[in-house]
Amino acid sequence: STYDGLCYDAVPTARALAASSPRVHFDEAWFAYARFHPLYAGRYGMAVHESSFPGPDRPTVFVTQSTHKLLAALSQSAMVHVRPAPRAPVEHERFNEVLMMHGTTSPLYPMIASLDVATAMMDGPQGEWLVDEAVTEAVRFRQEMVRLRRRVEAAGDRPPWFFGVWQPKTVTDPTTGAELPFDEAPPELLRTEPSCWTLAPGADWHGFPGLTDGYCMLDPVKVTLTCPGITPTGEMAEEGIPARVLTAYLATRNIVVEKTDSYTTLVLFSMGITKGKWGTLLDALMDFKALYDSNAPLERVLPQAVAAHPKRYAGLTLRELCRQMHDQLRSARLVELLDTAFQQLPEPVFPPQHCYQRLVRGGTEQVRIAEAAGRIAAAMVTVTPPGIPVLMPGESVGTPDGPLLRYLTALESFDRRFPGFRSETHGVTIDADTGDYQIECLHPDRDGHRAAPPAQRHAPQPVNTRQS
Repeated sequence: STYDGLCYDAVPTARALAASSPRVHFDEAWFAYARFHPLYAGRYGMAVHESSFPGPDRPTVFVTQSTHKLLAALSQSAMVHVRPAPRAPVEHERFNEVLMMHGTTSPLYPMIASLDVATAMMDGPQGEWLVDEAVTEAVRFRQEMVRLRRRVEAAGDRPPWFFGVWQPKTVTDPTTGAELPFDEAPPELLRTEPSCWTLAPGADWHGFPGLTDGYCMLDPVKVTLTCPGITPTGEMAEEGIPARVLTAYLATRNIVVEKTDSYTTLVLFSMGITKGKWGTLLDALMDFKALYDSNAPLERVLPQAVAAHPKRYAGLTLRELCRQMHDQLRSARLVELLDTAFQQLPEPVFPPQHCYQRLVRGGTEQVRIAEAAGRIAAAMVTVTPPGIPVLMPGESVGTPDGPLLRYLTALESFDRRFPGFRSETHGVTIDADTGDYQIECLHPDRDGHRAAPPAQRHAPQPVNTRQS
């Protein structure tokens, strides 16, 4: 499962990967609760077992879960689950020894105790009940958002826009075959029927091409709010409300969202969520709309941003800030550049372990993005969201007009123009004086390692034919 709620069918995934690997690792950092609710049946790593995947080809499965994220454990608590297969046995003692190479010999016992508490909470029927409560509240919020948007559009006394939710517009009751608008579907149906949440091939709401029917499902407890300005397929509108502005406003109301993209904001419905809590979010969204429609001064909407950067934001209104930011995102084609950067992968030059050795031995240096063309990355660069590396250690940064540098340059320009709304990019440091993006690259003069041009990189090496 991805952190924003795309859950794939684990067994077909394991079958596809088993052809090339005897071991499969499922990263379920945000998905530790899936085992405890029937809505997620078959969509978590431990669902790959002798019954679901019989035969000698079944791989050994590893599952890592950040238990602290959506279960009741202390921060940094995590679990590793292992289901060995005869094809790739796992020796328990050896596995523990390897694990301890990356752990501490001074454990925090309250953290370990919190894992025991989280496990006990999910044991038996109460585990399903706790997850079911979160799913139920998420369904109620999602339906109320649709109804609220419809009322705003029909009222006629205000501009007819409101925030949306990334979800199907209609669902089908498998018992009757009736197609129902999402907000009119029985909550019991949405709470229990996985087909209501699957990404149907060709459906216009999700924007993903080439899907297999039933393979991918949207997790109802991970709610992505959508802002005006872009369609699901990436077309930009004339006007828009960048999600960074909304997130900053919600923070002034003590509402903390999980992740913010250009035009989407992720809200997690974890255990313990109540109608009172998500009702506060609805109120804040309506208040933001009223402030935007009235063109309220930014000092009133985001006083901390104005106080921190008075030369940049003093005198602006909320609508003016949104327009400036939307125009920047549209002219820079930031969303399109990110998509291209993920589709056109960088060329690997050195293995990551080589870069790590260079890093710990002082064989790397910080390089400005403007001067990074042709250099070899020494550390990973990850854009969040989506939280996926765009550059791995040992990969070429590429040419100045390549997708990666074009994207990072556009992001750098955005951060310079809108201080206080900085992008979340791991592996990038920002010069405090100039605002320049810098990344860690291999030093070209250490140990004689210099990146060769692509044409030379694969050329045969000369053979020494001299006699000794």
